[in-house]
Amino acid sequence: MGLIMKTSKNLQITGYADSDWANDPDDRRSTSGYCIFFGDNPVSWSSKKQTTVARSSSEAEYRSVANATAEVMWIESLLKELQVKLNRKSIIWCDNLSTVHLTANPILHSRTKHMELDMYFVREQVNKGNLSVQHLPSTYQIADTLTKPLSKLNFIRLREKLGVGSCEIRSDESSNSSEDPTQQLTKEEEQEEHQTSLAIFQPLKVTNQ
Repeated sequence: MGLIMKTSKNLQITGYADSDWANDPDDRRSTSGYCIFFGDNPVSWSSKKQTTVARSSSEAEYRSVANATAEVMWIESLLKELQVKLNRKSIIWCDNLSTVHLTANPILHSRTKHMELDMYFVREQVNKGNLSVQHLPSTYQIADTLTKPLSKLNFIRLREKLGVGSCEIRSDESSNSSEDPTQQLTKEEEQEEHQTSLAIFQPLKVTNQ
């Protein structure tokens, strides 16, 4: 098993941020998880227990979005130094509607003041036009694999969307010694066979309606 990378003309940074809320029975701390794609390939991911107890699911999710935002900003600065120009605004997908609304809502309620720093940090990037936080259904949340236990079917489906698959590379020496020279493939046929033998998975694309 390994990451399967492929070339892509898409130069957009896309992030998926998620968390489980108070799922640890010992200290009730939540786990934050995110994965960042550059084009169609994952370039950064994280799964880490939060340092404090979140008092709501929105707070736990917002901390995950803040962590993903910091990583996206770092990747953007790195690409800028490498003189790579992004053709689209970066986007982070989150499956919590309250969290998505908080990224654009300029009003700080009393219930959100304890996570004020994270809110200002994410909102500043949104207001500058550097980032967009959008909602997507939990079914399509790739970061679920990094935060909570899933059924076997959902785990395999989301694992494939992460670009993790089986990579079997055939040894040239062993293949040449075992094959009949009269049955050897042409270079074009070998390339086609090699491409079809690698399962290429793309991150799920969600249309913003």
